[in-house]
Amino acid sequence: MAKSGRTILYQESPKRVKEKGSPQTSRPSGRSSHLVKRLAGRSTKIRDADSTYRTGPGELSWQWKQFIEACIEEMESPSLFQGKHSLGKLSDLHFQLELDGGVLVCIFRVDHKMQRRRIVGVEESGVRVLELTFRRLKTLETFTLRSGTGGFPAGVKRQMRLDFQKQIESLIIRNFPKAKIHRSSLHSDLAHSISGKYVRLLFNSGLASWAALAVSPDEDQTTVDGILSSGIIWRNNLQDRTANPTGRLLLMVPASRALVLKSRLGLIPVAGHKILLMEFDLIKQSLIFQDLSDSGNLDTALTLVHSPDPKSDFTRSESYQRITNLAPGRIRAVFRAGSNTVSFRIHGLEFAQIQMSGSLEGRILCGVERLEPLEDWQQLTHLVNRILKARHPSTGTRKHEYFRLQAERWLESLILENIQQIDPRLHSSSVYPQVPAFLGGDRGMIDILTVTRRGRLAVLELKVVPDIELPL
Repeated sequence: MAKSGRTILYQESPKRVKEKGSPQTSRPSGRSSHLVKRLAGRSTKIRDADSTYRTGPGELSWQWKQFIEACIEEMESPSLFQGKHSLGKLSDLHFQLELDGGVLVCIFRVDHKMQRRRIVGVEESGVRVLELTFRRLKTLETFTLRSGTGGFPAGVKRQMRLDFQKQIESLIIRNFPKAKIHRSSLHSDLAHSISGKYVRLLFNSGLASWAALAVSPDEDQTTVDGILSSGIIWRNNLQDRTANPTGRLLLMVPASRALVLKSRLGLIPVAGHKILLMEFDLIKQSLIFQDLSDSGNLDTALTLVHSPDPKSDFTRSESYQRITNLAPGRIRAVFRAGSNTVSFRIHGLEFAQIQMSGSLEGRILCGVERLEPLEDWQQLTHLVNRILKARHPSTGTRKHEYFRLQAERWLESLILENIQQIDPRLHSSSVYPQVPAFLGGDRGMIDILTVTRRGRLAVLELKVVPDIELPL
């Protein structure tokens, strides 16, 4: 359905998902030649709008993925927005699209937690602007993909930070007795992983010396939460470069945006003594020390929990036996309780699924990243052999896509085989991958949750690329 400057690619039927206060939206008829031309220009995989709805949800999700990725490639500094609030650049958010059982899923990192959302609507609302509708439980959320330069131009953003630098200096002079600022800087120091998003100040108040880091209210929440790791790195760098004491570390953040920081500082022994937290309000000109013991999680709500055990013993099905026998001992089956499917993986790379139904024998899908109904077992055998050859730590080709795809899942699969290779104190019979975790209204995923032999919970966070936020 084409409107002025707005192309709706697809939106799920509102009979299944409703957003409070939103108008009823139905599927487009698929007969708009304008829609056909715009889609054909974006992706060679989308030939006509009618076929989009005849090919089934798996094919449609694959077409969405191709279309969104093509649009992202055309964007300058592609970023994710929720309303007018920028969540950050896609590269910083570890943004990725993944096909899960014929469903397109968006994965990104916000507030240092991995978010996973099902995409149920895609709209092109302008030049290089995409609106994505995510479904989270029974509610809809709208996010926007567009060029990061489409928010604030680089020069304007820089000037906003310079203005904030003056404001925070004024707040310090106003709220600290006999304050004298010796140094105030805003430049980045990439050699020491110090971002130019934070104002760094060295000042004295009477006999006390402070090393302060401040973040503007105009920055996104990820930047606010990242001030702790940046502050620790900066203070350690100061101590290495000068013989004079650098004083206590002071973190200054906008009011009502310190929930994650409080929870992290509560786990650091020197917090409250050598590391302190203050919230400021530029309108009220207030600057207040925060009680780190007051870091409760009262905003957490009850959520739907699925039983980890399947309703039927899928291991007895003929389909399960045939798939696992393609490479005995090399194929791992993972039951997904929420979608009632069984995922088959080789070193973490999914190549097949069984969608369980009322009967024991479910529907079989196969493929890498793009799952399609199984038509030929010989074709599936060839696929398994290609994966086994390419996805091998010693003989595999590192440039092959089967070797590079889903690297974190590969690492996860190695650890799940023997959790005690990480620590012999861990209990091998209680190991759970991809466990939901909540803090306030934020939802994330624990890579691996297990328990020690003495009954203490243990969380394993997996990384295949460097991340300075990992310790936090």
